[in-house]
Amino acid sequence: MKTPTKGDKAPDFTLTSPDGTMASLATVIQTGPVVLLFVPDITHRDAGEIVDNFRDDYNEFKALKASVITVINADSEAVSKFHEEHQLNYPIFPDPTAALFRKYGAVEGYLLKKPRKYGFVIDREGNVSKPFRSVDSNKFSRQALYALRDQMGRSALRDAGQKETGGGKLQR
Repeated sequence: MKTPTKGDKAPDFTLTSPDGTMASLATVIQTGPVVLLFVPDITHRDAGEIVDNFRDDYNEFKALKASVITVINADSEAVSKFHEEHQLNYPIFPDPTAALFRKYGAVEGYLLKKPRKYGFVIDREGNVSKPFRSVDSNKFSRQALYALRDQMGRSALRDAGQKETGGGKLQR
C-alpha cells in the first residue's frame, strides 16, 4: 500500500496493547493530534533508544494533548516484556503480522516487504500533517514535538482569523 503523504487521510486502525489498552485513530484524534511510530522489531538496534526518548519527552506530548502510538512488529508477549524493561509511561502496541505497517506503507523491499521505521504526525481531522519516512532514533521524539507545535501554531492562527499566504507569510 502507498505511504500516506502530507495532507492525506490517515488510514484508521484499532489496536490493543498487552495490558488491554485499546486505541483507534478515530477515537484518539478526538482528544488531540497523534504521533504514530512504527518500529520494525524489539530487537532492532534503535528500538530501545526510540521508545526511551518518547518516554523521557512524554510529559511534553501530554501538555500538547497529543497521543503517542508506537506499533512494534512483534507478538504481545514480547511487546509486554519490552514495555516493562524500558519502564514506559505510555502503551505500545504489537502488530505481529505487520498488517498496520502495510496499511501505512511502512515496509520496504521489492518482493519481500519488511517492516521499517516510519513515523507520522496526524492532526485532529485525521490527516497526515508530517510524514517521517526516515526516523532518526536520537531525534525523532523532538522532531515530532516540533511538528506538533508547528501544526498547532498554524491551527491557532487559523482559529484567530489569520490565513497563510504563499511563501509562509501571514495575512489578516
